[in-house]
Amino acid sequence: MRTLLFSRITSGAAKLKEWKMSGKVTYHQQVSYCGKPRCRKCREGIGHGPYWYAYTTENGRTTRTYIGKNLPSELQELQDSPSIQLEPVALRIRTLGQFQLERRSGQDWQSVEDAAWQHQRVRALLAHLVSSPGRKLGREQLMDVLWPDADIETASSRLDRTVYTLRQLIEPAHSRPASSRILRMERERLVLADQSQIWVDADEFESLLNLARASNDPGGSEKLLEEAMVLYGGDFLPEELSSDWIIARHESLQRNWMGLLLELADVRIERGAFITAIDPLDRLLAIDPANEAAVQRLIISLAQLDRRAEALRAYHRFATVLQRDYNIAPLPETRSLYEAVQQGDSEVVLTLPIQPLSSLEISSPGDRETPIASRHSYKVQIGRSHQTPLIGRDQELETMYQLLLANEQGTRSHLTNRKKASSLPLDTQRRPQCILLVGEAGIGKTRLAEELSQGAQKRGWAVAWSRVYAQESSVPYRQWTEVLRSAMANGLWQRQEISAHPLVYQPLSTLLPELHDLFPPVVFPSPLPPEQEQLRLWEATLELLNTISERTPLLLVLDDFHWADASSSELFAYLVRRLHGRPIVMVGTYRDNELPTSNPLRSLLIDLQREQVVMSIPIQPLTDEQIASLVAHIPGTMVQYIQTRAAGNPFFAEELARTVETQITPAASNAESAQDTHTLAHKQVNVSKKLDSEFILPDTIAAVLELRMNRLSAACQRLLGNAAVLGGSFTFHVIQHMETGVHASTSEDTILDLLEEAIQAGVLTEEGTGTRINYQFWHPLLVSHLYEQLSAARRARLHRRAAEVLQRVYQGREEEEGAA
Repeated sequence: MRTLLFSRITSGAAKLKEWKMSGKVTYHQQVSYCGKPRCRKCREGIGHGPYWYAYTTENGRTTRTYIGKNLPSELQELQDSPSIQLEPVALRIRTLGQFQLERRSGQDWQSVEDAAWQHQRVRALLAHLVSSPGRKLGREQLMDVLWPDADIETASSRLDRTVYTLRQLIEPAHSRPASSRILRMERERLVLADQSQIWVDADEFESLLNLARASNDPGGSEKLLEEAMVLYGGDFLPEELSSDWIIARHESLQRNWMGLLLELADVRIERGAFITAIDPLDRLLAIDPANEAAVQRLIISLAQLDRRAEALRAYHRFATVLQRDYNIAPLPETRSLYEAVQQGDSEVVLTLPIQPLSSLEISSPGDRETPIASRHSYKVQIGRSHQTPLIGRDQELETMYQLLLANEQGTRSHLTNRKKASSLPLDTQRRPQCILLVGEAGIGKTRLAEELSQGAQKRGWAVAWSRVYAQESSVPYRQWTEVLRSAMANGLWQRQEISAHPLVYQPLSTLLPELHDLFPPVVFPSPLPPEQEQLRLWEATLELLNTISERTPLLLVLDDFHWADASSSELFAYLVRRLHGRPIVMVGTYRDNELPTSNPLRSLLIDLQREQVVMSIPIQPLTDEQIASLVAHIPGTMVQYIQTRAAGNPFFAEELARTVETQITPAASNAESAQDTHTLAHKQVNVSKKLDSEFILPDTIAAVLELRMNRLSAACQRLLGNAAVLGGSFTFHVIQHMETGVHASTSEDTILDLLEEAIQAGVLTEEGTGTRINYQFWHPLLVSHLYEQLSAARRARLHRRAAEVLQRVYQGREEEEGAA
């Protein structure tokens, strides 16, 4: 079965024809633009065509196929044939700038004016349904939102009456409202029919926007954006902001609206239509005068039209707003545009890169500082605002997305064939539903998890995030209490839901004491052993996650999992073994080089990997080229220095770049001004020397390194501090002679014990065999950190001692060892 949806698109007009037949292909007739500068039709806005295109959506991805000036004969016959009985859209709901219900009357539409439509609860019920993902909500969720103070029986009765009233409004001619297919009940969930039966302007707006973004034809994309712009008549349900679902949809549509205005301006700027590009930018700045992306594009458009004075005024207005309302300055890119306009260089203005939408927040600067906890929305913000683009992680991200998509498809297959699957062995055809991102501190594990979470949210997944800190590593179940509270705070489950099943969920009050008053005391004939109590807690947690996943796919992120206590690790193992067939995916991040051998998580992970219920993705250091891309905004003379010091660690690279810019900018600027290769190389050497002599390690990096060192014994820290004067690596013989010279009582076995302690902690690595054993520090910055900890007098003493030891150990082989 296929659905064929025909529509003709004209400028500023909605679809002329819309029929529901049976499937998932949408055909549009639209004008195309070649984009050639000399094309008169494109310059005058006439374009070429119109041509027919087919849009196909699979797994959330839309592709477009060119058909031609005419539809294929079989489709044309279907479109024109009077014998085909086409079921028209029955209702329209307008939510953008208003809340209006319209019924079809012949070829016309009439607004519903019935007295029942004015009932607050009836309107609120419909508003919640059109706001929720998939237009479906559970009975208990609706009861809690609409009648929060009523008991369950009263709320249930009121909900039934409200549903009956709404069904009569939607289908007044239906003799049996309870059998309605437009507003139906499915497994304790109320479901509103999809767009083929009930047209909602907000859904149509998003559909047009997605088609525009999927289109490879700039002209067709522009027409779709224009139609979506006309359709957006105002904010979503402006008078109904009463719950998380409505607020979340309101904010999502508003962000899409602002993004649409920027994208439309970009399309017009690309084809040189600067006058028409100004209109959407003015609209955006009218509602958000601090939108930097819009200001950048406005300055470019005005400059290209030789309206330099207006461009400069636009910058000054923007800078004043930022300073007055947020006490911040414009970005360097915006300042560069302003300076180019000041100098009258329009060619430079046009070639200066505009900050891409993916890395520039559409929201105001004020939103950058809003704490996540204070955002009253169903979808939580994931990650920091104004993150740098993700670099060098395409393969890892693709692997994670594939697992997420496979889980979506596998879940549907599992639910369809549940009886058949239940007869198979537990591990047959099992696919991992847990991803473990493994790597050192700062390597980018959390950033990857954030990127996946953002992608999952766009696909309609709910995300619950937790993070454990070193100071909390002894708190039982700390990771899971945060997961469950995060899920509750984001509306994924509510206390009233679980209170109806006290025997199942009562153990959860151990994790969440605030639930204690919800459950009556459960008395067993004899006290349960601790193991049985623990199992009841685990089963209750699993049941709650399963309940959430029945409404929406669920992504759980366990960040810095290496700090989790033993109980959290055991619950993790119990859950991950029982996720099969559920739309639940877990992502954990941990540092394998900081996980002691004695930590129970290590043995658990080995078992889970052998059972193939987890997938480990090691996160490798970035290459020098990738680090250079990451810090491309700093002068080139500093890049090589950062490449060497960061050693592929993106967090260290960004922090070094941020600090280097402020400390050594004058020297780097001089080096950049060199005219010949020899002078430039000489100045680069001078900059490197200046950095080495004057550079102070950023506090953020020092804190990471210090946290790692503090887990070592005082004797081990002292030995590593002494070894830091030898550089990034040293041999056992050299450190042995240095230690026995400084501490006459230090034995060889003691030194070996201290070195093994450092190796097990991941601070050192060991290479070689026999008498040629070398020890390498985990990271170059650790050497700098340890060296900076030494007093000047101790450094001088250790350097003298190191020189004596090296002369003695390599006597007669100085040149050979120096070359090595």
